[in-house]
Order: sequence, then C-alpha cells, then structure tokens
Amino acid sequence: MRRVLSTILFALAASANAQQKSVSIALEKFSGIYELARGRLLYVQPWPGGDGKLLVTDEAGQLRALSSVSGNSFTSGPGLLQSAPIEQTIEFVGNSKGEIVRLVRRKTGGGSERARKLESYRREEVSFRNGDILLAGALWTPPGKGPHPAMVLIHGTGRTDRNNVLPIAHFLVTHGIALLGYDKRGVGSSSGDWQTASIEDLAGDAVAAAKFLASRKEIDSKKIGVFGVSHGGWVAPLAAAQSKDIAFVASVSGPGMSPADVELERLAHDLRARGFSEIAVGDAVELVRLANDVARAKQPWERYQPALEKAKKSDWFRYTSVPLTADSWLFDHWRHTPLDYDPAPAIAKLRVPVLALFGELDQNVIPAKNAERWKAALEEGGNRDYTIQIFPHANHMLLEARIGSEEEISLLQRFVPQLAPSLVDWLRKRGFAVR
Repeated sequence: MRRVLSTILFALAASANAQQKSVSIALEKFSGIYELARGRLLYVQPWPGGDGKLLVTDEAGQLRALSSVSGNSFTSGPGLLQSAPIEQTIEFVGNSKGEIVRLVRRKTGGGSERARKLESYRREEVSFRNGDILLAGALWTPPGKGPHPAMVLIHGTGRTDRNNVLPIAHFLVTHGIALLGYDKRGVGSSSGDWQTASIEDLAGDAVAAAKFLASRKEIDSKKIGVFGVSHGGWVAPLAAAQSKDIAFVASVSGPGMSPADVELERLAHDLRARGFSEIAVGDAVELVRLANDVARAKQPWERYQPALEKAKKSDWFRYTSVPLTADSWLFDHWRHTPLDYDPAPAIAKLRVPVLALFGELDQNVIPAKNAERWKAALEEGGNRDYTIQIFPHANHMLLEARIGSEEEISLLQRFVPQLAPSLVDWLRKRGFAVR
C-alpha cells in the first residue's frame, strides 16, 4: 500500500532505524497496564515509530500522545497530537531499583489520581525465525499459567515496529488474550528489508509468528489468530490460508482490492472530496496508472517523465504519491509488493471465523467497495462464519472522526466506542476471549 495510506498515528518514522531502536528501548520501561481507582485501566506504550513520545489509551478508547518534559514526566494536550494547551501531566514513579511501579496523573484544571502498574500482565522480549529472517518483538500475556488464546498483530504499511498495531488491541490482554507484536523486516531488531518484501514474504513472517506462539506452553495452540490492520489486511488472510496454526482472522480496514486499485480509488475519492474537477481527477489517475506501468515494465521511464514534469505544475499533484526519479525506491517496492496482488483467492480459502471491520469515513480504503469484495470472496469460498461491519464516524484506523481526513487526526480523541465491545463480543462468542 502506498505511503499516503498511513495515517499520522501509524506513520513512517522520520529518524534512522538505529535511532528509532534506541529511542523505543529507552521508553519501554514505561510500557505497561496501570490500574486507577475503581479498576479503571490505562495502557502505556512507546509511540509507534519511536519518535520519543509515549502513547496512552484507556478502556473507553481515549488516546493521547505524551511528550517528554523531563525525566519521567510527560504531558499531553486535548487531542491526539495536540501538545497545547496542556490537558494533563503524567509522572512515572520508580522503585529503589529504578523500575517503574506507578504513575500520577494531574489534570490541568485541578485534581490528580494515582495508578499502580499491574505486574501480573507480563511483557517479554521474544524472537523467532522465518527462514533466514530473524524477527524480534514483544509478547504480552494475561495473568495465570494459561493456556491463553493469542493473536498475532500484523503491521500496516511502511517502516512499522512491534508497537504499530498495539494501540488498537492492547486492551484485549485484559480479556485473556495474549498479543504478539514484532518489528517488520529491517525495522528495530528484525533483519531483512521491508521495502523489498512481498505480501507473500510478510505472510510467511506471520505464519512463523503463529508457529512460534503454538510452541509456547502458556498459549493455547488451537486458539491462535491473526489481526491485520490496513496493509496487514492483505497479509492476514494469506497467512491464515497457508497455516493450520491460525484459528481466526480479524482485519481492520483491510483492502479487498489490489494495491494498484486501492490507490486509484483512494486518489480519485480524495481529489473529489477536495473539490477538484473530473478532468483533474482523470489526469491524476492517469499519471498514477502510467507510474504503475513503469513499475510493471510495460512503459519506459522516458514515457512517464514528461507526464510527471507536467503534473508537477498542477494543484492536485501534491496529493499523489508517485516516484520522482527513475531510480526511486518506490518502483522497486511496488514491484515486490506486488501492485496487482489480488486478495480474493486467499480470502476465499478461509475456513476459519473472519471479522472484517471498516470505518465509514475511511478515505484510504474506501469501505463500501472493499467490504463488498471481502463478502463476495467469503461467499464464493463457502465460509459460514464471517462478520463484516462498517463503523459510523470512523476513519481508517477506526478513530472517531468528523470527515476522515489525515489533516484532522491531530485533533481526534478516541477510537469509536463500538470498537472494543464489538471485538470482544465477537471473540468471546467463538471462545477466543475468556472474560
């Protein structure tokens, strides 16, 4: 999926991989589940991408980016990425060994509350292999010996790490489900190169993750599922179609169309929403089609370059994501993806329970068309246990939104309220959530 399909929440890290890795490691000491008064919970993790922030969510789906003030003190504003005016200050408190054991949250308007870190929810650094590729990540497990149901968290597009999908699923640990997140190839502590990895390669990584979970004594090997978000919605069904270790598939904003078709639909939808004429929409779509044909080796660079130079003068050009040079990494990335991958055959092969969730306001993966593709493929394959749901007022990452644009993400405050109960209810009815 094109880089423009990443929202700010799961955007590419701007820093180099080594810096990203060191920042994430430094912030991991704050990671955990914290209990406020009356059993209310907070979930803390490094910001996906490792840019020095923390992300805190709660059981109501509220989420905020926390910016460091000094040492163990962080602040956040009234929206996801709004740093001012300061809404709250969170100070993490350590014990004599330097281990974080609690936090104190102070609201700017007055009042404070304490939360203790729940050590019964364990986070373990793990690694496993898919052939020559070493994949590193973290395994979250609920209290008790188990065996626990488990879920492999499959990334969105771009340079994504073990924390990429965690915000949308972290709360499931408190419902008895273990969660495994891992750094994508070439990110963090994983080897390989995500830019040259195909959907098949990434599906193989997810299969290896499920196999790793099945080998763990605290995991119920018959209750391991995959949870794919955005680009992961291509990967998850393919992995499940290839592995007997995978017992269910859950997808958030997973495309039912090829990468090339998803991008063309996204671009046309976006430009129309911004008020561009049909002529402008047609010109933009034609430019992307031409770029795709260069990647497919159906057209030479010399045919594309004049169209590119002309397009750069257009008002709509900045809303596209196309290669700007003949040696652009995007061409190679598109070839490996590949552009014309059709997810329908893999979806049609699924014989396990399937949950596909979409946001009504998603401007990246247009919900109606992609949901219909999922339904058609599942019906064709004869799957008797599938649920497809489109949440109102939800954007690409199921955040509660007004119009669904990337520009408004910094102002958003929570996931749609229906997300958590819908997901837990679906899992519980199939025996994958224990409480």
